[in-house]
Amino acid sequence: MSSYTKEATFEVPPPELRILPVKSLLPHEEFDVQRVEPLMHRIEDAGIWLHPPIVTPLPDSEHEYVVLDGANRCHAMSQLDYPHILVQVVDYNSAQVELDTWNHVIANLETSTIVSSIQELAGVDIQSSDRLSAQAAVAQRIALAFLIDLQTQDTYVMRAQADAGQNATAMLRQIVNQYKDRCMLERINTDDVEHVLQMFQEATTLVVFPHYEPSEVLYAARERNLLPPGISRHIIHGRAMRLIYPLQALRDSKTSLERKNADLQEWVNRRIQQHAVRYYAESIYTFDD
Repeated sequence: MSSYTKEATFEVPPPELRILPVKSLLPHEEFDVQRVEPLMHRIEDAGIWLHPPIVTPLPDSEHEYVVLDGANRCHAMSQLDYPHILVQVVDYNSAQVELDTWNHVIANLETSTIVSSIQELAGVDIQSSDRLSAQAAVAQRIALAFLIDLQTQDTYVMRAQADAGQNATAMLRQIVNQYKDRCMLERINTDDVEHVLQMFQEATTLVVFPHYEPSEVLYAARERNLLPPGISRHIIHGRAMRLIYPLQALRDSKTSLERKNADLQEWVNRRIQQHAVRYYAESIYTFDD
């Protein structure tokens, strides 16, 4: 996108929309099984592409991109055998992208059950802790993560044993595997118990993860040593949403990728000329997701 409407005030660059081969995209985290199958049905039923995943070029690679946000959508398109996907390409080193962390809010599974399962993991030590010590240990990467029993307020910190023989990412995947398919799982960007319970009244447990650096995200994708699902949180300033782009244009296997991208640019320019593109700077809550 390079055109502007007279009424628009763009505080960030217009989104760079591009159609890429699905196979060129590398996830940095595992997909969420609970979300992918319903998502596949919604995509097919809608017949339109609404929210493009966010990707960034993989350093030292000409044709590969790391998925920063939208791993479930990318996996859904792969499972549906789409050859191409419409994405938003961003510069990971720019101020347009902020990297934060999601924590996991668990319901329908007791904290004691989760703790017992983690205790059985080889290489992981889980112990009771006070809240401040647990927060400091995770911030300093001394601990893998910590969890809070939202009913009793008890805190447990998880550390790698000295002879674990696995890297921290692999152990985090094992920890998340102890609950991800056995519970209702939501995400939140705070470890404030009162706030969590205000948003999720039936929740039993909060699992708090460390913050990551962009280099760790890129490395995880390149090495295929994926983070557990729903941990990294990328905030994109100037994110493109609600495109209403026809899915048939992506499914078509006869039209070349170059032609598809030319058609996409014509579509974008036409939407701008129709004054259909708007930039909203303010934070919002949506009630229809």
